[in-house]
Amino acid sequence: MYHTFKRARILFVTLFLLNVAGCANQGLSHATQSPIKLNASEMAYFWVTKDTLISWQQIFPQSATSSHKKTSYAVSFIIDTSGAMKQVNMVSTVDGTKIPAEKLTDVSNYQFYPTAKNFSRQAVMVNTIVEF
Repeated sequence: MYHTFKRARILFVTLFLLNVAGCANQGLSHATQSPIKLNASEMAYFWVTKDTLISWQQIFPQSATSSHKKTSYAVSFIIDTSGAMKQVNMVSTVDGTKIPAEKLTDVSNYQFYPTAKNFSRQAVMVNTIVEF
């Protein structure tokens, strides 16, 4: 009977320690869910677009993008833990003109798949430059 009690006690202590370790790890994974700041190249390590590439040109009328003068924009957005694009911001690097949020609604509809390395679905903030 003493051996049965001793085994039960060892099993209880082991399960308790495993439970405590599991709770400690769970707390750490939630703490890292604030977005990591990345550039467009680094984003590919965490997320890939569903079904299509992002078309930034859809924001502008065809005549505006067909001129010979190149224009560049600083673009930033967040991909949240569910793969949705949020807080899209686009500003001209030439004159500082901000693209209105209403023009960015179609771009905000893009969805992303997490990569195999991003099993925790880490949210990211992407900062890049696009040229037309």
